[in-house]
Amino acid sequence: MESNIQQNTLFSLKDILPKTKPEKAGARDHDMFFSRWIRANLRDSYKGYRCYDIDFVLWDKNKKELRIIELKSFNKELKPDHRLMLRLFDNQFKKGMDKGWQYKGLHLITFEKNTFEDGKVYLNKKEINENELIEFLNFNIEESQLLIN
Repeated sequence: MESNIQQNTLFSLKDILPKTKPEKAGARDHDMFFSRWIRANLRDSYKGYRCYDIDFVLWDKNKKELRIIELKSFNKELKPDHRLMLRLFDNQFKKGMDKGWQYKGLHLITFEKNTFEDGKVYLNKKEINENELIEFLNFNIEESQLLIN
């Protein structure tokens, strides 16, 4: 697996794994199983039932800060109902969090294609580079501090 990643990116697993715990999701077959199960067993969307996932909830337990991240590739737009669901979560978090915690917002990251190497990347529809995104996602800078093009 590492050789496949090295062929397609500028880093190796050794570069990234020491910084975070290894992902245990594997090929995510369990996610696809559950997604298919939902579609087969629960009410269908034509009757108003919706099912969406939240891509990432990033939080720093030392700084007590939290961000919700939605990720899109190939310049895809959020579907209206998905946007509504995310707005509902965003509005609830804005109303307040546990004492000492700060909600840093809901943010959309859009890749022009699929990676930093094959196209541009946008944070809330504004172009951003990889280093700026790293600083932002690490809670080191706010969106307003970015040198957005």
